[in-house]
Parts: sequence; C-alpha cells; structure tokens
Amino acid sequence: QLYISVTDWSPLSGLGWWNAWEMWNSFANYTDLAADARFWSALKRTVIVMVVCVPAEFLLGLALATLFADDFPGKRIFYSVLLMPMMVVPAVAGYMFFMLFQSGGPVNDILSAITGTQVTIAWLSDPTLALIAVMIADIWP
Repeated sequence: QLYISVTDWSPLSGLGWWNAWEMWNSFANYTDLAADARFWSALKRTVIVMVVCVPAEFLLGLALATLFADDFPGKRIFYSVLLMPMMVVPAVAGYMFFMLFQSGGPVNDILSAITGTQVTIAWLSDPTLALIAVMIADIWP
C-alpha cells in the first residue's frame, strides 16, 4: 500500500499496519530507492524484457491466430501442440528451460550440430545470456 510505503513499519515491529503512521518517514524509502544502483539495474533489465517479450508474444500470437483462422489438414493436431504449454506447470517449465540451457544441454548440442564445431556456451552464468534465456522462456508459453 502507498500508506505503508511512506513509513518505516515492519510486520515484525509488533504494531499493526493501522499504527504505521507512528513510524512516518515521508518519502525516505523512495529517495533510498532512487539512490540504489541495484534498483536502476533491475529496472533496466525489466524494461529490456518488456520491450523484447511483449512485441514478440504479440506478433507470435497474431501469426498463430492468422494461421488458425482458416481450415487446413492437421489443424486439430497443431491446436493440441499449441495448447500444451498452457497445461505445463510453471515450475516444471522453469526446470525444463534450466535443463535446456545447461552448458551440456540440448541448446548447445543443437548449436554444435548447426556449426559443425563443439559449442559450449554458459547460458546461465553470463548475465547477458541469462537474460536472453529468460526472455526465450517467457516467450515460449
């Protein structure tokens, strides 16, 4: 709540949230936040994910809607495959993408097969590549 955000109230303080006014700190929480480099780094990454994932998901959805607007052979099978991600529990999907992007995982194996050389990319160790992996996992379902 906005009311609690301008206080130093803690659920462990022994006071109820309705008494948070006793710990009023004006906008100190917000000035601390504005001075925190971690906040700006997290905000930057959030904006990057939003700018990439929202248009990608929109365009993918629009393309699939256009494709499925007409009848074609095998439409019901493609429908089933398309709906599968909605049936996968998010924790399972997260673990699946964790395994896919391991150094010895299938993503590196596919890249090795395409390039003809052994590819070992530490997808989850490098912050930039980890962000790309998160965006791919976000766009998938």
